Amino acid sequence: MKSGAAISLGRPVRARLTFRDVAGRTHLMGQLTPHPFHITRPFRHPGDPQGMATLYLQSSSGGLYGDDDLGLSISLEPGAAAHVTTQASSVVHDARGRPGAVQDVQLDVRDGALLEYLPDPAILMSGSRLDNRVSARLEQGARLLMADAQLIHDPDGDGRAFDYLRSSVSIAGPGGPLMLDRFALSGGAWLTRTGGARCAGMIVAAGLPETGGPMATAIAAEPGVYAGLSEFPDRDISILRFIATDGVALGRALVTAWRAARQSLTGAAPHARRK
Repeated sequence: MKSGAAISLGRPVRARLTFRDVAGRTHLMGQLTPHPFHITRPFRHPGDPQGMATLYLQSSSGGLYGDDDLGLSISLEPGAAAHVTTQASSVVHDARGRPGAVQDVQLDVRDGALLEYLPDPAILMSGSRLDNRVSARLEQGARLLMADAQLIHDPDGDGRAFDYLRSSVSIAGPGGPLMLDRFALSGGAWLTRTGGARCAGMIVAAGLPETGGPMATAIAAEPGVYAGLSEFPDRDISILRFIATDGVALGRALVTAWRAARQSLTGAAPHARRK
């Protein structure tokens, strides 16, 4: 496998969501969601926390294909609070010789805003190729909880893995870069490095002090999950990485970590975001 940036032959498609706090309630004030992007109507759970908007991302195309070039920008204006998740996992289909799908997510969290960006894991099908990029920019007092996870699936049972996964996750604060995590690997390397586990992911907490420990403690009690926590107090960042035996364990780990982080932040368990 050659390293370097993926080249897509598809037409770039860019979506944009902007959230604003109005008198203590967060509203979706701007949206551009061309095909294949689709969203549900935002809603709120009273006191969860108060005024936070929850929005589900959807796809009208059935997943990511070999020549897709998709970008999503999510902006939170000062004081806004939003929980953004997906209706279900995104299926990354067999590229069938095409260059590979590109998915580029940009998060802009301004002064005092809180963003929970928690998409369901991407499903890497046999032969799939994915260049996955997530970048966040945080202003003073901004808070971010974000997840990035994948699982692999061989529908024909012939042992054919995905072709490649290239991942880049970066966070910058008011003073400059805070975190940069990059890797590139093939499907065969995935299984070798995870000891055969078919699911892996991480949750990053930035600007959320003392959430790393509770997340790690909560996830340690989940069966079928092996996790490790890295904390950087000077940057106010915690990174919880984990592998899981199957998709059920992976999904449970993501929800458990989120609930623990929210409990630590607000003192109350969040309402379930049902899928």
